[in-house]
Amino acid sequence: MAAGDWAPKLNVSETKDAMVMTAELPGVDPKDIEIALTGDLLTLEGEKEKEKEIRLPMAVDASKVTATFKNGVLVVTLPKTPASKGTMIPVKAE
Repeated sequence: MAAGDWAPKLNVSETKDAMVMTAELPGVDPKDIEIALTGDLLTLEGEKEKEKEIRLPMAVDASKVTATFKNGVLVVTLPKTPASKGTMIPVKAE
């Protein structure tokens, strides 16, 4: 890794109700991690003032975002807004 690069291995997956971002951060202290959500931009900031930005493909409910760190893996769960989940329209027979 070149000096100045901070490129955690990221994986983004999607469930019916949420987007889940997983980042492998071995050797990083959880207190050195900062996560910010601004609109559709998720920013991860790690040690030594490096950051990684991820553009989200859909709206998420910022008030329900959670982040956990265990065994060197950061998991950020970003619940979708009701509008992002889509709406099923019932078909009425006449």
